[in-house]
Amino acid sequence: MYIYATFNHEEILTDKATDKRPFLTKRFNRADNFVNLALYGAQNCVSENILPTNSSIYISSTKGNMNATLKVMQDIHWEDQLPRPFHFLNSVNAVNLFYVAKSFNLKGKTLFVDTFESALPQAFIDVSKNKTALLGVVTEIIEDLSLHTIMFENVPIEESSRWMLLANDNEKKKAIAKITDIRFESTPQKHAIKNLFSFLESNDKEDVFYFNGDNLSFQVEKIKHI
Repeated sequence: MYIYATFNHEEILTDKATDKRPFLTKRFNRADNFVNLALYGAQNCVSENILPTNSSIYISSTKGNMNATLKVMQDIHWEDQLPRPFHFLNSVNAVNLFYVAKSFNLKGKTLFVDTFESALPQAFIDVSKNKTALLGVVTEIIEDLSLHTIMFENVPIEESSRWMLLANDNEKKKAIAKITDIRFESTPQKHAIKNLFSFLESNDKEDVFYFNGDNLSFQVEKIKHI
């Protein structure tokens, strides 16, 4: 399985989340911060690449759209009323898949999961069937930073949108890296997803990275083009 493109957005926040809308190539009404964060990463990863219409999309997020969920809870429990329609829709994680698919006019498989380690094997199956897969890992903050700190004790507070475009070897394209030796095992040494993306975007002399995650490990080898 080959990696053809990546995008690694990470932002440390001290005030509020940055508005991603001015940086999107395609914008959607009623899309909130989490949706726009996913779109921002996906659109920058795909860039000028034209994806086959049957391409798959995978989005992983351990927390999902927290702000939309909080707004639904506020509507129900604090204001004692039915949730507002778009608060409810944006709280459904599958809506993010819809927006990304619509952004690229894709009609393939879509799946929202909790971890990168759950998404990659699914993408591997698609790629083994000669399909293209777009895989993203998205983490947003709670708009109320004081509440975010109380809930997660994150220091620093950061949000991220990390994406990779996966496909089989294709002579018409130039892959940047190859994923091999995928194993379903747990190891004492764990790597954060940011370590993997930092390796892929770095220009240092290291050409091989061994990723160890939760019950998943694999090797990534950069491809040098002459």
